[in-house]
Amino acid sequence: MKPLSHITVIDLTVNAPGPFCSMVLSDLGARVIKVEPPGGDPLRHDPAIFAEFNRGKESIELDLKTEQAKHVLRRLARKADVVLEGSRPGVARRLGADYPTLSAENPGLVYCSISGFGQDGPWRDRPAHDLNYLALSGYLAVQSAMEGRPWPPTVLLSDLASALYASTLVLAQISGRDASGRGGYIDLSMTDAALSFMSPEIARRSEHPDKAGRPNVASIPHYDLFQCADGRWFSLGIVHEDHFWDRLCAAAGLDDLAGLKHDQRMVRAEEIRGRLTDTFRQRSSDVWEEMLAEADVPGAAVVELEDTVESPQFEARGAFVDIDGRSYVAQPAKLSTGPIDPEKGPPGLNEHGAKILQELDYSQSTSEAVP
Repeated sequence: MKPLSHITVIDLTVNAPGPFCSMVLSDLGARVIKVEPPGGDPLRHDPAIFAEFNRGKESIELDLKTEQAKHVLRRLARKADVVLEGSRPGVARRLGADYPTLSAENPGLVYCSISGFGQDGPWRDRPAHDLNYLALSGYLAVQSAMEGRPWPPTVLLSDLASALYASTLVLAQISGRDASGRGGYIDLSMTDAALSFMSPEIARRSEHPDKAGRPNVASIPHYDLFQCADGRWFSLGIVHEDHFWDRLCAAAGLDDLAGLKHDQRMVRAEEIRGRLTDTFRQRSSDVWEEMLAEADVPGAAVVELEDTVESPQFEARGAFVDIDGRSYVAQPAKLSTGPIDPEKGPPGLNEHGAKILQELDYSQSTSEAVP
């Protein structure tokens, strides 16, 4: 039995953050009932991503602008443990889907609102998406300090960060509820989630406000990417470790730089980065991979995504699960109590509507009228 098999989640969210959170909870065993607006989650226009984020869930289509659908949602809330909501502040209240309304039906309900800026503050009603949250959290400015200009990220950083925070906070509230008997409300800001990932850089700059240039760990000359003789890039992952540095110098023939301690290397950072740039260009990425693996130095060639999915390491870890001919990325952990792999694909729109309404003791005629 999976660890959350006793938990029921009502997911009112669409697109990425809320569905990714409820995907994690579903993989851990929770029953997730996805309440979709008329026409369904807009993410259905991208079937591959929709399937990834919504695997293993049930779907019911409800038009919460109608009183009948609001009544259905209140009944659902009575038997649920968690509600996830992802609208702008005030929308859930207008739809009768807010925490005060639903917790009146079930005081033990754990309710999580995921919004761009949170439920208060001068930006609470501001429209935005992932890229805007990264701009306002300082992430893009730090990126610009390295690359000369900011770029849209290749992954939805603030969306997925807030989803993971939401799953953690929901489980924390459930644990607290088990002790107190009462649920609670979570006000989660996606911009705050992005800001939290900036905490190492904020701490560094508060300690050294005069420092500029390459940010935080990226200022370390031997924690960088270097192009090899075959044109591929190689990631060198030495942070502060003197022993790794000395092993690299021995393997790469940089004898005159061996023995330098971290602080000494930082003083000579640009010189060392230049030497490493020239050195890595002398051999192919495959040779560097073999040499540094033998020397026990952290390094890896940059691989294409197509090669990543064929990696023997990920195969050994069971990182991909095939369901009905589609491959899904599994949770990045194994539990001693049993597997937590996804077991079902995504639901069709309103696929479980009739069944869910029957569970709530609605008559067949009523079921046909909803939404």
